[in-house]
Amino acid sequence: MKLFKVAIPKSKLSLMPQNEMIFFVLFGALLNDLSMFQKFMIFSTNNRATNRVVRAAQNMQALSLARFQIGILSEGWQLLQKNYFGTQLSKEYEPLLSEPARKSLKNLKRYFSTNENWMSFVRTGFCFHYPLSEEIAKLIDETPDSEIFEIFMSEFFGNCLFSMSNTMVNFGILKCTGGSDLHNAMDKLLRDGVKVARWFEDFLGECLLVIAKKHLGLECTEAEIPEPPNIKEVTLPYFIKE
Repeated sequence: MKLFKVAIPKSKLSLMPQNEMIFFVLFGALLNDLSMFQKFMIFSTNNRATNRVVRAAQNMQALSLARFQIGILSEGWQLLQKNYFGTQLSKEYEPLLSEPARKSLKNLKRYFSTNENWMSFVRTGFCFHYPLSEEIAKLIDETPDSEIFEIFMSEFFGNCLFSMSNTMVNFGILKCTGGSDLHNAMDKLLRDGVKVARWFEDFLGECLLVIAKKHLGLECTEAEIPEPPNIKEVTLPYFIKE
């Protein structure tokens, strides 16, 4: 596979206005994170297991990755508030973007005007911080009495699966989405994560390209890498053996 490498000397990077330099570096890292998490989620769901326990483990893994992606998206929106709108870069660069990129930004504004609270709650309570003791106690108390929890133990610690804990987390997410159906809440977690991540990618990808053209130039050299695997054929199993 052919890639295109752009060499950026630090001397040239340092000549950029500070706000644009910070934006360029910061949101390049955000796009890398989103790319990795989306691939990990796809890899986790590629394994069409027929065994109930294996399927449950794969679903738990995919939902955990989706949960962390929601946290990254929430963090990304806060960074846009500070480093794009707050620095007035939006006034300079928005007119230079294509219509699709501007539409993605408009979609982000519309989405976070009504969904910022639940994403922020997931980020704070279930991604980058663990719930407080009293919150866990409340979740246990509010879980339906008919619920039957499971844990699976193994001689190899990496194959232990504490499904019960993730079930509690899922009920916490259900609560913060304001829904009443656990399946629908998990579907929202996955569906919204993919949708919002695509808007970030469409907008930020082009915005970084415009900044690069303005300040850094885009003189490319070819870089060859081995042919990568088909995305539909890569799996990320939960259970493994040494």
